[in-house]
Amino acid sequence: MTSISLLREKFIIRDTFYASPPVEALGNRLIISLPGRSIPLVIRGHSMHMTLRFGAEIMRQLSYISQIEKVAILLDWDDIWAKLANPFEADFTPSTWITVYYKGEPIYQHNAHHMFFDILEQCEYKNSKSGNRYETSLEMTRNAFKKMERDVIIDEESHVGFILDSDGEKELRFAIILRIPGHRGTFITRLSSKGKQKPASYIALAIAADYIEAINMAVRAGFIEKNIGQNPQKSKYEQVKQQAAIIKRLDILNNRITQAEARYTMLYRPERPDFQAIRTKCSEL
Repeated sequence: MTSISLLREKFIIRDTFYASPPVEALGNRLIISLPGRSIPLVIRGHSMHMTLRFGAEIMRQLSYISQIEKVAILLDWDDIWAKLANPFEADFTPSTWITVYYKGEPIYQHNAHHMFFDILEQCEYKNSKSGNRYETSLEMTRNAFKKMERDVIIDEESHVGFILDSDGEKELRFAIILRIPGHRGTFITRLSSKGKQKPASYIALAIAADYIEAINMAVRAGFIEKNIGQNPQKSKYEQVKQQAAIIKRLDILNNRITQAEARYTMLYRPERPDFQAIRTKCSEL
């Protein structure tokens, strides 16, 4: 199995001619192979967990497809997104976006994303046909801006946020790079079926998405608790309402992870993330 990774990216675009403030383009990038095709799908998304979850569902549905004809109408993209979106996202992060690219062109998008990513993916597709690496596409992107009479400097900051590979014949191994207040490190999970067959890769992506979102919910819950604790008389209704929604969502995710642990053998290193401990630590920072 080829390894699958998610890249967290931050681009700062500075225009050297116009006296305008720098522009930031933030997002996550995941590549999904298509059966029988040499050109993959590229998924870009606002959040790590929704990018992974969307990619997992695409991979699951692709596992039932033996022949691919028109990629743009390969799946019901709107239906996939609608089923994955949850009430918390709709209420508190309504601008969450996702975009699917094929051959450098967006074939599906939900909500607006930065146009810089469209230019970058077009350049990356042309670049990859020449056998060049993704990193060299930035110079092509800069040249594309020049053709639009824009001379820009592009600063890039990128980190691997998730990676999946095989660990022997029966196991998958995925790593999540944790970046939470007061802690940096790598959380590794070895995933295997309780039978003989190795779990499908999309299962690992979906479980990782639940972990990442749960960690994010725990951090947000801790920070809101701190704010309410410091200003109990000034805590706003919306803040209390959001806290209740976060705790509810965290419980749902924790239950889903517990169900996965009952269905599969899951070994952790260093240990399973303690969401309550993360929440408490952030409330004390």
